[in-house]
Amino acid sequence: MADGRWRMAFACGVLLLAACKKAEPPAPPPAQSIVDEIDLDDIGGPNLLSLARGASVVSRTAEQTLETSAVHAMDGDWLTFWRSPPGGPEQTFVFSLPARARIDRIGVITSPGRGETPPQLRFEASDDGVAWREIQTLSLKEQREPQIATVPPFEASYLRVQTIGTGPYYTAIRSLIAKGQEIAQPKQPPVEGCWQINGMTAHFVQQGTSVAGVIGNDPPMYVLGGANGRTIRLTWLRGAMWGLAIITLDPARRALSGERWHETVRDQDSGDGWFGVPCVERRPLRPPGDSALEAGAAPLDETEIAAAMLKRAGKWTAYGESALDTIAALIARAPSQRFEIHVRTPAMRDALRKRGLEVPISVVPAKAVNEPQRAMADGVVLHAK
Repeated sequence: MADGRWRMAFACGVLLLAACKKAEPPAPPPAQSIVDEIDLDDIGGPNLLSLARGASVVSRTAEQTLETSAVHAMDGDWLTFWRSPPGGPEQTFVFSLPARARIDRIGVITSPGRGETPPQLRFEASDDGVAWREIQTLSLKEQREPQIATVPPFEASYLRVQTIGTGPYYTAIRSLIAKGQEIAQPKQPPVEGCWQINGMTAHFVQQGTSVAGVIGNDPPMYVLGGANGRTIRLTWLRGAMWGLAIITLDPARRALSGERWHETVRDQDSGDGWFGVPCVERRPLRPPGDSALEAGAAPLDETEIAAAMLKRAGKWTAYGESALDTIAALIARAPSQRFEIHVRTPAMRDALRKRGLEVPISVVPAKAVNEPQRAMADGVVLHAK
């Protein structure tokens, strides 16, 4: 009798366990990856509202940090983003285009599943950055895919974008989009002179397309690179840190904006956004040699800056008209050092070989999957072995 009761209890337990298993909810499907790259140039042509194409931030109201600033919403990398201060208050951004354009589509990529999509986004256009006309206000959804609206074609040199409505904690924008065609030649003013960048005094010198400069003084950041008619691409060195950067200027030279990366151009290494306005202060510039900062003022020397970058990073990426001269000077001053040069095209390899440089020169195609990587890819890289 006891044995029968035991069997009945065991059978009831098995049935109860089976019922519990049936009651369990099915396993959720794998979360959709949000790390896949979206190439904005693949969506109906180039994105005009892009730092890599020469667009610039003329003004903005606020951001959470300089690492999540307005420039990160127009750097061509959808994995970087702008984020508002806490509370998601409404914000306004003004952007300049490198050339007057006829635009027929506007849009945005937001942050899906985070509750940070602004309810609406208003686009306005201007010829001079002063007088504005409304183009369209977009009502936004929480989705990964780009949200792009076709609008009656309009011409503009400046765009103003405003978030409308607040979020529970933050609002965020991954990429802003403007599609169309430029109808004038890009206008890039010289960067030569004094600027206030993120509250720090900066000084640049420019010869042709070659640019050198110093930003701040605690410790100073030295930059070296070249202008290409739309952007200025730079290598930078600050103490033990180094990397690449890109800056653009409002065609009216009212503002400067940019972004820097630590060592590698990718979203994980994206650093602070740069925002600058012209200033009038003048002071001598000094190169970053071992004793230059104690030796007194001297003209900013491109070879000295490149040598310091090469010593710290083991490589230097060269841009600008004087890049090949500087590479030749670096090789000549260290005859016992082993060097290797990587270029992106056979034409650049042939130009270097004509200089009689007795170092290996290799054509190494760039591994570029997004717009900032493509923009920075065609420099000449000198490696110290």
